[in-house]
Amino acid sequence: MKKPLLSLMMLLLFTITVWAQTRTITGTVIAAGDKQPLPGVSVRLKGQKVGTQTGANGRYSIQVSGTNLSLEFSYLGFKTQTKAIGSNDQVDVSLIDDETNLNEIVVTALGIKREKRTLTYSTQEVNGNALVAAKENNLINALAGKVAGVQITNSSGAAGSSSKIVIRGNTSLTGENGALIVVDGVPINNSEAGNPDGALSAGGTANRAIDIDPNIVENVSLLKGAAASALYGSAAARGVVIITTKTGKGKTSIALSSGITLDNPIFPEFQDKYAQGTNGTYVDGNNGQLSSGSWGPLIDGLMVNGKPVTKHDPREEFFRQGFTTDNTLAVNGSTDKSSYLVSYSLLNTKGTMPATNFGRHAFFTKFTHELTSKVSVIGQLNYVNTVNDRLPEGNSLASPFWTVYSAPISWDPFPTTNPDGSQRLYRAARNNPYWLVDNVKFRSVVNRFLPVFTINYNPLPWLSITERIGADIFNDATTYHEAQGIVGGESANGKMYNREINFRQYNHDLIIEAKKNFGDDFFGSILLGNNILSSDQKSVFDKGIGLSVKNYYNIANASTVISRITEQNYRKVGVYAQMTGEYKRMLSLSLTGRYDGTSVLSKDKQFYPYGSASVGFIFTEPLGLSSNSILNFGKIRLSYSYVGNDNVPPYSIGRPYIQPTIGNIEFPYGGVNGFLLSNVQGDPNLKNEGLKEFEAGLELKMFKNRFNVEATYFNKNSIDLISTTPITPSSGANSAVINAASMYNRGIELILSGTPVKTEDITWVIGLNFAKINNKVTEIGQNLDNIQFAGFVSPGVFAYKDQPYAVIYGSKYRRNDAGKLVIDADGYPIIDEALGPIGNTVPKWNAGLTTTFTYKGISLSAVLDMKKGGDVYNLDNFYLNFYGVTKLTEDRTGSKVFDGVTEDGQPNTKVAAIDQAYYQNNYSQVDENGVEDGTYVKLRQVSLSYNFPASLLKKTPIKGLSVSATGRNLWFYTPHYTGSDPEVSLYGTGNGGGFTNFVTPSNRSYNFAVKVTF
Repeated sequence: MKKPLLSLMMLLLFTITVWAQTRTITGTVIAAGDKQPLPGVSVRLKGQKVGTQTGANGRYSIQVSGTNLSLEFSYLGFKTQTKAIGSNDQVDVSLIDDETNLNEIVVTALGIKREKRTLTYSTQEVNGNALVAAKENNLINALAGKVAGVQITNSSGAAGSSSKIVIRGNTSLTGENGALIVVDGVPINNSEAGNPDGALSAGGTANRAIDIDPNIVENVSLLKGAAASALYGSAAARGVVIITTKTGKGKTSIALSSGITLDNPIFPEFQDKYAQGTNGTYVDGNNGQLSSGSWGPLIDGLMVNGKPVTKHDPREEFFRQGFTTDNTLAVNGSTDKSSYLVSYSLLNTKGTMPATNFGRHAFFTKFTHELTSKVSVIGQLNYVNTVNDRLPEGNSLASPFWTVYSAPISWDPFPTTNPDGSQRLYRAARNNPYWLVDNVKFRSVVNRFLPVFTINYNPLPWLSITERIGADIFNDATTYHEAQGIVGGESANGKMYNREINFRQYNHDLIIEAKKNFGDDFFGSILLGNNILSSDQKSVFDKGIGLSVKNYYNIANASTVISRITEQNYRKVGVYAQMTGEYKRMLSLSLTGRYDGTSVLSKDKQFYPYGSASVGFIFTEPLGLSSNSILNFGKIRLSYSYVGNDNVPPYSIGRPYIQPTIGNIEFPYGGVNGFLLSNVQGDPNLKNEGLKEFEAGLELKMFKNRFNVEATYFNKNSIDLISTTPITPSSGANSAVINAASMYNRGIELILSGTPVKTEDITWVIGLNFAKINNKVTEIGQNLDNIQFAGFVSPGVFAYKDQPYAVIYGSKYRRNDAGKLVIDADGYPIIDEALGPIGNTVPKWNAGLTTTFTYKGISLSAVLDMKKGGDVYNLDNFYLNFYGVTKLTEDRTGSKVFDGVTEDGQPNTKVAAIDQAYYQNNYSQVDENGVEDGTYVKLRQVSLSYNFPASLLKKTPIKGLSVSATGRNLWFYTPHYTGSDPEVSLYGTGNGGGFTNFVTPSNRSYNFAVKVTF
C-alpha cells in the first residue's frame, strides 16, 4: 500500500513542477513604420517546434515551458526579430521593414496570398492608393497605363460611361473578351446592360465595375495568363482582375475625405471661317432658309440686312464645365480578436453635356472576428446605389451631336421653339439640341448588394479549411422617353420605354489547404476545392410608341405597347486542385487541375477538364548571389496551361420562338400577335472553347532591389471558339451558333522598376511597362473568310481570316497592283466598286510610364500612357466633311495633283479643284478616308499631395491631414487622329472597338481633395 502511494505522490510532485514551469506569453506585433498591428506574423519558440500566429489585431498567445527562452518573430517583408522572454509574461515587438527582403506578398487565385518570389507565372499589382489618386469614377479607368499587357477602352466622356479591360488580347471571336472581375474571392457581374436602341443608334451605358468605390480597395492584382487564373474556372480564360478590399486595423480612427473635380471637354478642331450656305453663297438658316452645310461665304465681314452676322461656337456654347464632388467617411479599428471597417461614400458628377449626371451612394462594412484560436469569420456587405442620367449618343437623330457638331457657326439655336410651340428645327430635318435636352431623357437607377461571408478553420497548424459564400444581387430600372415633335424617331408623337433587369448570382467555395515544411529544404502544399456558381436574370421590357398626351410619360399613354419578358438561368459546378512544392527556396513547381460542368453546353459535353503546370527556378540561390551588390535575385519561369471556357449565352443549344421584327413592324401588330423561330440556329452538340497558353518569364532584382526587371513571353491559342456564324438562308436560319473559329495572341511584356534615389527624406520611384501583342484570326468556319460584329455593313468592324482581330471594313479607292491610286479624267481618285478591309484596330504596342517623387511629406507622381498604332474609324468625319465643318474642309479654294496613275497606267498630272463638290461627292463618300491611326501619348495623370507632419498636429484631435491636387489628361499627342480621343469606342464593353461616332468628348480634369483622420 505504501509503495503505490509513494509513486502517486512522486507523480503529483513532478506534474506540479512541470505545471509551474509552463506559462502563457502574450503580446502585440506592430510595424515600426506606421505603428499598425500585423496579422499573420509567425511566432516561434526558438529551438523548439512550438509556434503560433498573430490575429487580425496583431495579438498572439503562446504557451512555453523552461528557462532562458526566446521568441522568434518573422513576417514577409520585415526583418526577422528574436526577443528573450526572461521573466516577462508579455512580449511586444515592433518589426522593421526589410528593404532587401524579396518576400513580397501578392493575392492570387481564390484570394490566396503567396510569396511573389515563389510564383511560377506573371502577375502585377496596383496599390489601392494609386487607384484613389487617379480620381476616376470608374475603377477600370484608374488602371490605365499602370499594367503591362492590358488595354483599356472607354465608351465616351459622358458621366457614368463604361470602360472595358482586355488582358493579353482578345481570346474569343464573338463572346465576352473583358477580364473577369473578382472582389474578395467572389466573381461579380461586370456586364453593360446597354441601350435598348443599340449602341450604334443610341450609345452606351455604364458597366457594373463602376459600382466599386475605389476608396475601399486595398489593392488590385491582375492574373494575366491561364496558368495564374486556371483555378477560377472557365470565365478566367480571359484574365482576372482581383480586387481586395480594406480591413480595419489599429486603434479606432475616423477618416473624412472630400474632393471636387472640374471637367472640361476636349473638342476636335472645327473650321470657324465659313458660314452656312452652298457654293460660297450665304443661306440664312436663322430665318428658315434651308441648307445642308457650312459651304457659304467667309463670316468675317458678312452682313445681312445691314447687320453683321453673329459668329457662334456651337460646341463651346452647348457643352458645360463638368463638376464632381466625392465625399467619404470611414471608421475602422481593431481589438484583441476583432477588426472592423465601415465606409460611406457619396459621389455626384454633373456631366459636361447638359442634363447628364452620375451619382453613387456606396456603403461598405467588413467585420472580422476570432471565435476561437482555430476559427475566425469575416462578414462584409457592399451596398451601392447609382443613378445615371444620359442623352443618346451615336447615330441617332435623338442625339444632340447631330446638330451640335454639324451646325454652322452662323446658326443661332435660340429660340428652341416656334411661336406655335413646335420645335424649331435645324435644316428641317435635324432636332434642335437644346430642345432635345429638355425633351429626351435616359435614366438608369441601380441598387446593388455584394455580401460575402467567410469562415476559416485551422484544426492543425498545417491545415486550413475555408468556406466562402458570396452573392451579387442588383436591380437596374431604366426609363427613356422622347417627346412629341421629335424628328427621326420611331414616331413623331414620341415614344418611351421601361426596362427592369433583376440579376442574382451566388458563388460558393469550399477550400481545403494543407501546407508544411519538411525539414529545412522542402516545402509542399495541396489545395482542394469545390465551386458552385449560379445566376439568373429576368428582364421586363415595355415600349410605348406614339404618346397621346403631351409630357405624360406613362406606358398607358402610348397608342402602341410592346412588352417582352426574358429570363436566363445559368449554373456551373466545379472541383479543383493545386499542388505546389519548393526545394531549398530556389525551385518551385505548381500543378493545377479543374473539372467544370456548365448548364449552357450540350448535355453530353457539359463537363470538361483543364489545368496547368508551371515551374520557377531562382538561379541566384545555388550561385550564392543573394547578397551580391549587383545581381541579388534572378528567376526563370515556365508554364503551360489548357483552360476550357463556356463563353456563350444560355439557351444557345436550341432554337427558341421569338416575337419578330419585320422591317419596321414589331409584334403585336394591329391587335395580332406573332411568333417565329429565331433566325439563329443553336447547336445541340455545342462544347466548350479551349485556350492553350505557353508562358516563359525572367525576373531580375539588382543593386539590392533598387532596380527590377520582369520580362514575359506568351503564346495563347484559342480553339473551338463559339461564334454566331452566318449560314445559307435555305437552312431556314440566317446564322448558327457553332464551335468553328480559332485565333492566337503571341506577345512580350516588359516591366522595369527602380528607385534611383532613396535617402532619409527623399525617395524617387520610377516604373516602365511595355507590351507588344501579335494577334491573328486563323479560322472562322463554314468556309467563311469574315464575320461582322459591329457597325454598319459599310463601314463596319469585322473579324477576317488570317488577319488581326477587329478589321475595319468599308468602301475604298481603286488602286493598281503597285498600290497606286487610280485617277479619273477630271483628276480625282476613283471610288472602287468593291468593299474590303481598310484598317486594323489592333495596336502595335502599348506602354506606360509611372513615377513618384517624395520629399518628407510632399509627393509628386505622374502617369504617362502610350499606344502605337491601332486604327480608329472616325465616323464623325464621314458626315462632318460632307457638311463642311471639319478643320480639313477649311481648305476649299485650292487645288491638287493627286499622286497616282490614270486608268491607262500613266502618271497623273491633272490638277483637281479642292472644293465643296470634291468633299461632298468624293472624299466624304469613301470610308477609307475615315480610318485614322490611333497612336497617342497621354499625360494621363499628375498628382501633388502633402501629408502634414505629426509634430504640427500634436495639440489637435487630428491624427492625420493631407491635401492633394490631381490633373487628368493634361496633355495629348495624337499625330494622326483628328477626333477628341482615339481611346474611346462607341461600343463600350462590346467587341466593336475602334469605332466612334458622335460620342461625348473626353475630359481634361482638375481635382482638389483633402483627407482628415481623427
